[in-house]
Amino acid sequence: MIKEKFQQLHNLLLQEKPEPAAIIVWLQGDRFDRGPKVLDLFNKKYAPQIMITGNNRLVGPKARPGEDNVSLTEMYTWLIEQGVPKNSLLIDEQSMNTKDQATTVIASAIKQNWQKIILVGSSFYQPRAFLTFLKTARVLGFAGRIINQPVIISDDATPSGRRQIVAALFEEEIKKIDQYQNDLETIDQGIDYLLANQL
Repeated sequence: MIKEKFQQLHNLLLQEKPEPAAIIVWLQGDRFDRGPKVLDLFNKKYAPQIMITGNNRLVGPKARPGEDNVSLTEMYTWLIEQGVPKNSLLIDEQSMNTKDQATTVIASAIKQNWQKIILVGSSFYQPRAFLTFLKTARVLGFAGRIINQPVIISDDATPSGRRQIVAALFEEEIKKIDQYQNDLETIDQGIDYLLANQL
């Protein structure tokens, strides 16, 4: 049952259309796979700023099992090389996990009065990221919109810096929904939110 609900949430996330927002949030992970999506949204003027969020410590092939992430410095440099102005970039380098990222971004949204944020992760990971941000938004009192724009990676592909194909990572993410349930809204809450905002 949870797999069917997770798949429904996943499908809804993939259908979400971009909207003008205050900021595009590039969640660290899968090396530069998410970068072109972030850049495309920025160049199409969906938001005037990009926030890179993560850390410079859990990078490289030995930092996390099965992952070989690039640093925020490399992500920042990549964006500059693609023509993004420095004054359009914000960096959160203190977030060690998805919950930290959600807390930092949502707190910034409240402080800066951002009404909409665009969240860019990888398709297999986006459901958990979204549910984490949704829970954090409720806890911190953010009434704005979270707009999902995941990078779609096919089931048989291996994301950059990973050892497993997406199909296997997708199964792991389903398990993590239970593992991190205290940090997440429920799948049903996520589905209800998306249906309400996509209609």
